[in-house]
Amino acid sequence: MKRASEIVGNIYQKYAPKVKAIGITLDVDFPDTTFVVEDSERIEKDLEKSVKSAISRTKSGQIKITVKNGKFTISDTGLTLSKSACDALTTEHVKVKSRVGFGTTVTIK
Repeated sequence: MKRASEIVGNIYQKYAPKVKAIGITLDVDFPDTTFVVEDSERIEKDLEKSVKSAISRTKSGQIKITVKNGKFTISDTGLTLSKSACDALTTEHVKVKSRVGFGTTVTIK
């Protein structure tokens, strides 16, 4: 198990030099409160995939990792999916056509 700050810190240390080299910024925003992530290896891998995806579609601007209320969020200024494509991602077993090859399915129950 790792603390949320350790997970975000690991990702930041790994990717900040890369994004700086291509002219974008990687920002992190998390409160000083500590919480422990039980399945930290899986969460860190998933966050890393999301950051790599954001790097690939962000040509300028920033990528931001936010931790708030026990949730991790990755946001960026890169290409995005349409509203209808985003809505479809919350439906089980739906494939969405995209210019950026977004391959992750998100299901909300």
